[in-house]
Amino acid sequence: MIWLVGMMGAGKSAIGPILARRLGLPFIDTDAEIVRASGQSIAALFDAEGEPAFREREQNAIAAIAGREAVVALGGGAVASGAARARVARLGSMVYLRARPQTLLSRLGDCRERPLLRDVDPSKRLERLGSLLEERREGYESARIQIDTDELGVDDVVERVVALLTPRRVAGNEAGGAGRGGEAPMDRRTLVLDLGERSYPIEIGVGNLGGAGEAISRHTGASHAVVITEPGIGRRYAGTLMRSLREAGVRVHRIDIPAGDASKNLRRLAQLYEAFLDRGVDRSTVIVALGGGVVGDLAGFAAASFLRGLPFVQVPTTLLAMVDASVGGKVGVNLARGKNLVGAFHQPKLVWIDAATLRSLPARDRAAGFAEVIKTAAIWDQEFFARLERDAEDVLNLVPERLVPVLERTCAIKAEVVSRDERESGLRMLLNFGHTLAHAVETLTRYRKVLHGEAVAMGMVYAAERSESLDLAPAGTAERLRALVERAGLPTDLPAFPRRAYLSALRVDKKRRDRQIGYIALRSIGQAEVVSMTPEEIYPARGRRPALRRPGGH
Repeated sequence: MIWLVGMMGAGKSAIGPILARRLGLPFIDTDAEIVRASGQSIAALFDAEGEPAFREREQNAIAAIAGREAVVALGGGAVASGAARARVARLGSMVYLRARPQTLLSRLGDCRERPLLRDVDPSKRLERLGSLLEERREGYESARIQIDTDELGVDDVVERVVALLTPRRVAGNEAGGAGRGGEAPMDRRTLVLDLGERSYPIEIGVGNLGGAGEAISRHTGASHAVVITEPGIGRRYAGTLMRSLREAGVRVHRIDIPAGDASKNLRRLAQLYEAFLDRGVDRSTVIVALGGGVVGDLAGFAAASFLRGLPFVQVPTTLLAMVDASVGGKVGVNLARGKNLVGAFHQPKLVWIDAATLRSLPARDRAAGFAEVIKTAAIWDQEFFARLERDAEDVLNLVPERLVPVLERTCAIKAEVVSRDERESGLRMLLNFGHTLAHAVETLTRYRKVLHGEAVAMGMVYAAERSESLDLAPAGTAERLRALVERAGLPTDLPAFPRRAYLSALRVDKKRRDRQIGYIALRSIGQAEVVSMTPEEIYPARGRRPALRRPGGH
């Protein structure tokens, strides 16, 4: 059975019949079944019996159709309780149709037939939808397949669901084989970054590393793989990955590079090219990046440029790489005078995330990765930011039921942004929030002492404070951001380099056009915009308040 779950207005009743036809299955709407059985409308049942009695009817309707092969649209509150969603999960595959409260309200019309909204003041309905969504979020996000519907038409949603509804993706432990140490995969999620013919899946699981080889073989068609990793990561995880590749019939070699950002340079890139030649790399080879962002950036750029382009796959093992560096196709190396000044856009064929690998990550590195999670929520989704405020410690402690949905949501936001602006001509620039000063800090510290995520944390707090000083963000925005950053154990204040040193670093920022830099400012938590500013305006002498030029925003 295919269960469609989500809020009122998510599109379950519109998408369900079309999806059912595509799959050759009947369509069932539990609300319609309840109306037919009772002879009363949903609104009338709520008035006569109250919501608890209605939920009981809902569960009875689910029990009555259990075991049938069908596409089923469930009511918005049907999986709110743990027992209800456990029953639904046992009976089939859940598909969560997600939409923002603003989108939901725009689809609902006058709400006269919506018992939970009809008596709410119209000016308060958006707030009510947000509250309901938060109450039900845990139930919805237990779904293995989740689709953002805000920007999609009905047919587009159906196509994505059909693409994801394969036995491999919904069969849980049958899908990927055992992970490291025989650990069975759990809580699998699949996203698709939609770039037309260059679209690719982002697979998220816990203990699923042992299934990567089969997926890499299927998505790339390669007969030879070169796994690029760091020694420490390689000792822990390369054996499992390489064994899975061999079991899939893929010949495999391994190349180690020294850990740390100091390896991300042209000299190391040239050494990789020579190593490729020594190992017989050709057009049948896939480059597999196993490690953090440095490995992914360097291996990806080597794949983009060797033999004029080879397929590559990201297998990130750090939180920073999972939520940021592995998704979106940005690859490259640093120069002594600036970060990521040489690079390309080269999309992977697959991103394979095993959250169990984070258990070997030091607490400092987890926190650094969490900075990118905070960044994503701060620019895009205020409800997600509120969830981080609630669950920060659980996520950093790798509690699976908190961690996996956070990985999924962060990757989903980045996938949505990249699918709409692959080459950073506008919208994607928002993902650079905090990075302008972060890159300056990294350059001034020579890529040592300060982790990338720590630099981003400093840059975000500075940007939020700058946004307030420019009268873009309301008072309190920066303090709220700072508080969450501090809870993660991250630094909040820039190192005490002279102003002239910061200006020198900013002048070689890769986002610079003429003398202007596209600087990312906050309008509020969950909303950001690009502001054109000179380095002197970004990092002014005390008391200066420059005029603003706004090329775009979100």
